[in-house]
Amino acid sequence: MIGPRQSKQTAADERRARALVKNRDQGLCVRCGLPGNNFDHRKGRGRGGRWAASNGQTLCGSGTTGCHGWRTMNPAQALEDGFDVPGYARPELWPARRHGVGWVLYDDEGGFEPITAATARLLTEGQVG
Repeated sequence: MIGPRQSKQTAADERRARALVKNRDQGLCVRCGLPGNNFDHRKGRGRGGRWAASNGQTLCGSGTTGCHGWRTMNPAQALEDGFDVPGYARPELWPARRHGVGWVLYDDEGGFEPITAATARLLTEGQVG
């Protein structure tokens, strides 16, 4: 099914998403809690991911080191833990584990809502939506 056409994103959209994620994550890796320096798209732009706070996360390392490297080298586990979002899913509805918090849903205003593991499981299994 083809969804509604999305507007082309601008440099301002990128700046806004980066600023919201930086503020939300306070410069810390959401996976391990160490200082993070890397804005990462949970759903890659090549798979339809957009510049939005719900689709961004701060990770330490690069594509080959730290938690960003772990995410790259462990795609199945990254998906299971919400550090990756499948192509068919919306990032704001795909739960993620967050260091020191547990399961959360990220929003596009730069916040997050803690959820239970049971709710996370239902969302990833497509039983809630």
